Amino acid sequence: MDEIDAQGRQLLIDRPLLNKGRLSVFRQCDGLDHWFPHLSITLKRAGTDEVLWQWNTHSEPIDFEEPPPYGEDLLLEKYFALEKPISSPRGLETVFRLGPGASNSARVQQFSAALYLYPDSFEDRGVQVGVIDFTQGLTTGGVPLYFRVNFPW
Repeated sequence: MDEIDAQGRQLLIDRPLLNKGRLSVFRQCDGLDHWFPHLSITLKRAGTDEVLWQWNTHSEPIDFEEPPPYGEDLLLEKYFALEKPISSPRGLETVFRLGPGASNSARVQQFSAALYLYPDSFEDRGVQVGVIDFTQGLTTGGVPLYFRVNFPW
């Protein structure tokens, strides 16, 4: 544990460029709507329109020719590279948007999404820049929802 804390403190001193990212989505559902919830994520610099990364689970309207983003798996992971590396997560803003799926009566028992940024390798220690967590579930009656998470300055 002390080694992990020492690595975190060293990251603050060395400040390696963050150029990779990982989105982890956990979804527990016993329903049939593999399109719910529609998740849209935008990572940007706070107070600007400069988008660093953006992703959606699926297009709107839904293209049923494409496979659904959520299948039988509980975990969905998306790895990406930033076009412009950043020196610090300070001043970043993560915007999560949750929308409806294919039906008007979908429900998930649990849903969470977390966004992490990494230096050169995913094996290195990452920085969590945004997270949403619905431990009591989510229904189509509760969307659309918007969450804006600002990393502290």
